[in-house]
Amino acid sequence: MVRLLILKQLENLSDEQVILQWKRNPYYQAFCGLSEFQQSLPCHSTELVKFRQRIGQDGFERIFQMSITLHGRLAPILALYSRVNSSQRNESHIPDVQSLYFDIF
Repeated sequence: MVRLLILKQLENLSDEQVILQWKRNPYYQAFCGLSEFQQSLPCHSTELVKFRQRIGQDGFERIFQMSITLHGRLAPILALYSRVNSSQRNESHIPDVQSLYFDIF
């Protein structure tokens, strides 16, 4: 579920879109740890909503902090890239965890 949320955030997709893209895209599946292509859906899109509700803001902050630990300074830049479309691009602003949380929820 965490990796689906990361893909959702990075690609700026809805819950339904990330689930469908996961089914269609072998790179999404590989990112989620699968070694063979699967043709079934990983879960129903409502399960992502329930997962986000279960982890809450504290859980999201822990996930984000772990991502920063693993990926260093690249993590906030990836998050920024996923949040900003071409008309709103502002590369000097790095989002805080609070604003990223509200973007995902």
